Amino acid sequence: MPGTLCLTFDDLFVANWVAARPVFAEHDARVTFCVSHLHEAKPEQLDGLHLLQSDGHEIACHTRTHPKLKPYLATHGLDHWLEHEVDRAIADHRAAGFPARTFACPFHASTPETRTALATRFEIVRAAGPRSLDPADPASRIYTERPASRCLDTLGFADMQHKAFPGWRQQHHLLDLIAETGGLAVFTGHDIRTKKSGPGFYSTARQISRLLEAATTRGITVKPA
Repeated sequence: MPGTLCLTFDDLFVANWVAARPVFAEHDARVTFCVSHLHEAKPEQLDGLHLLQSDGHEIACHTRTHPKLKPYLATHGLDHWLEHEVDRAIADHRAAGFPARTFACPFHASTPETRTALATRFEIVRAAGPRSLDPADPASRIYTERPASRCLDTLGFADMQHKAFPGWRQQHHLLDLIAETGGLAVFTGHDIRTKKSGPGFYSTARQISRLLEAATTRGITVKPA
């Protein structure tokens, strides 16, 4: 039971994602890029996203302007958020040639109401982040079937330079669990850089290659959910 790793990268780090294409190709990995601010993307960024899509990677939705959810809802309400941050983002994506099939919640923030509304618009909603994982029950975030809620909570980090990254021993333990159960799990990251430059929301290309190597040697398939 090899299992599936859904590896995602958020925001709009297009040039660096494109530069990492050889890493994904080397490991026959297809990943998901969860894009916000698409309406502000430059022509070369749109070209880069289309290139990634042509490689078999998914371009997913990550709201329109990446606002923090709680203050936004307190100020504007749910309907305004759905109209301006979700539905307009879907329209932007589809106008640019991206299907907006799945969604990632900015800052991993959601409420029961936002999750319910998002599930009517997307096949998959990626919700809670890896820092909220119960260390005593990581298997709760490995899915053997799609939940009725359509919501998947993230199991692991793909930002190996983040200060909360638990280390490679834990990373390998989580991959072992995926392989043992044959389920699907999400690892979430952001930028991919050529070299380390201190802590942050990124990994180096070499670290991503190491993660992919660890997954594929366990028989895990790396592809979108």
